[in-house]
Amino acid sequence: MPETPSPIALAFALLLLIGMPALAALDARRGANLAEAAKHRRLLYVSVGASLVVLGLLTLGVAAWQDVTPADLRWSVDEPAAAALWGLAVAAIGLALAWLITAAARRAGLRETAAVTLLMPRSPAQKRGFLVLSGIASVCEEYAYRGFGLWAMTAWTGNEWLAAALVSVSFGLGHGYQRLAGIVRATALGMVLAATVIWTGSLFPAIVGHFWINAAIGLGGWRYLHAGFDPSDIDDNPGHDNGDDEERR
Repeated sequence: MPETPSPIALAFALLLLIGMPALAALDARRGANLAEAAKHRRLLYVSVGASLVVLGLLTLGVAAWQDVTPADLRWSVDEPAAAALWGLAVAAIGLALAWLITAAARRAGLRETAAVTLLMPRSPAQKRGFLVLSGIASVCEEYAYRGFGLWAMTAWTGNEWLAAALVSVSFGLGHGYQRLAGIVRATALGMVLAATVIWTGSLFPAIVGHFWINAAIGLGGWRYLHAGFDPSDIDDNPGHDNGDDEERR
C-alpha cells in the first residue's frame, strides 16, 4: 500500500480528478464552435498537445516537490518486449470495447456528438499531427491519471480498485463533450488502462495501448466506430477538408 500522500500531493490529485471534468463541462456549456475548430485541425492539435504537456509537467513538478518517486507512479518497465505485447493486447481489447459500447449506444437511440468526427484528421499532414498528439496524450494522460492519480487515490482510499474506478470516472467525465456515449466509452477504456497498470505494475503497457487506441481511431477507425451517428454532421468527403487542402502534399 502506498504511503499516505502529503496534503499538497492529495490536493493536486483531487484538483486533477475534479478540475479536469469541470473544465470540460464548462467548455461544453459555453458551446465550442466545432465547425470553426475543424477548419484548423493542425492548430487545434498543437493547442491540445501543449495543454497536455503542461499537465504532464505540472504533475512531474508536484511529484518531484513532494518526493513522489518514479517507482511510486510505476514509471518503469522490467521487460520491454512483454510490456509492448501487453500494450497491443490492451489496444485490441480497448478498441473492441469501444465498438461494443458505441454499438449499444446506437441501438439505444443515443446520438453521438459531431465532435468525435469533425476533429478527426483527414489529410496526410493532419494524420501526422494527430499521431504526434496521440503520443503526447498517451504519455501525459497516463502519467497524470493512471500514474499520479491512481497512486494518490490508492493511498487515500486504501483500495486500489476503488481508486481505479474513481480515476476512470474522472477520465470519462473529462470526455463529457462527447455526450453520454462518450463518457461511458472513455470511463470503460480508462478502467481497462487502470487495470493494466495494476496487473503489470507499470505504466508502459497502458501508454502503448492508449497510443494505439487513439491512432487506430484517428487514422480511419472513426468512420466505422461512429458510423450512423449524426450523419449530416460527418464530413465524409475528403475533397472538402475545411480549408486544409494545401496540407495534402
